[in-house]
Amino acid sequence: MSQKYLLFAILVTGIYSCKKEDVETLNVVTPTEQISNNYFPMTIGSYWVYEFDMHLANGTIVDNNIIDTVMVIGDTLISGESYFVFEKNKPSSNIIYYRRINEIGEVVSQNNQLICPPDNSYSNIYNSHYGFSGLDTTYHYWEEFSGLTEVNNVLVDSYECIQMTAYHQAWPSFGSALIADTNFFSSVGMLQRSYGFLSGSKQVGTLVDYHIE
Repeated sequence: MSQKYLLFAILVTGIYSCKKEDVETLNVVTPTEQISNNYFPMTIGSYWVYEFDMHLANGTIVDNNIIDTVMVIGDTLISGESYFVFEKNKPSSNIIYYRRINEIGEVVSQNNQLICPPDNSYSNIYNSHYGFSGLDTTYHYWEEFSGLTEVNNVLVDSYECIQMTAYHQAWPSFGSALIADTNFFSSVGMLQRSYGFLSGSKQVGTLVDYHIE
């Protein structure tokens, strides 16, 4: 073999070896699986429309026909964590709040309070705290989650839901009044929201329309 052909063969072999080495040292990045919660959909641009009526303590329902829309208006970073930004107008106007899904699928607030569990295995007391109203009235608030239940809705026959009951207890000025607000989380969003009063009445909002991006 002439020196010219020998030099050419050496060059080709060297180039091939370098290319093979480059390919072998490439790091293959596996996409990270996105954590979700089947009972609390969150995407920017999604919204849920509720119609509120007043449920009196004696069982009478007064049709207020008050409409409130909950909307995901964006996202933001809080303490290095990415949160979805929500907006609603009940119980007061222009309420902004934040939600994210943690590493085990729980929906939590910016204060790391549990909002919606990922499944029906949660049955203890959560987010329990005391507050004070006036000088002689102690206020206690806590939440409990119960198992899956079928809830009828005007949109379809029924949804499988996780039920969350929020308890409010005030004493002694209000006679140890105990109020229970019930929320139902489903695959299309919260089917029901309620806000109780010490009189025993509560405003109950039922999902009447929604859009998920």
